[in-house]
Amino acid sequence: MAGKIKVIAGEMFSGKSRELSRLIERALIADLEVAVVYPHFAVRSSPRDIARRMSELIGRWTLHPIMDGRSDLIHRSIPGTVDVIAIDEAQFFDDDLPAWARRWRHQGKTVVLAGLDMDYEEHPFGCMGQLLCLADEVMKIHAVCTICKQQDAFISHRLTPETDQVVVGDKNYTALCIDCYDRIQMSTTNPIEAQLEEA
Repeated sequence: MAGKIKVIAGEMFSGKSRELSRLIERALIADLEVAVVYPHFAVRSSPRDIARRMSELIGRWTLHPIMDGRSDLIHRSIPGTVDVIAIDEAQFFDDDLPAWARRWRHQGKTVVLAGLDMDYEEHPFGCMGQLLCLADEVMKIHAVCTICKQQDAFISHRLTPETDQVVVGDKNYTALCIDCYDRIQMSTTNPIEAQLEEA
């Protein structure tokens, strides 16, 4: 039987990991074997952690923290009997992940990936652009803008001055709609913190 690639994309705080957990739970109810994968350095100590979500689920599942976001280590660590490979924080894995996803699909496995589609500068994040192109199904979900609280957010806006693409930590970001993001980008006098306090 042919496999599938499903991608859940969106900005931070949009519920990607929650949706991934829901799809994992459905697979477990269907008595499928699931391997859950995440990059080790992206571990968070919050109720949103995929490990914490998984601890509440019953069925045949294994959890695999992968060092350095190396896709080849996913292949080495998961059992061959796995029906579903669920990957959280997919944007942090190396550029080989799309090729592995294709291979697993041809092996008849379902590959479900959740990740940020864009970085804080509106650029495709890591290999997510390729994964979105490969996907049989794409679900794009959104948080609510933290400033206007009226529109869907579209970007994870960085609150700290770092310029590296990868800066891990919920406190470093907020979710903004395009109008609020554009207003902040054009502003030279109002820092994001001041606008958040005013909202």
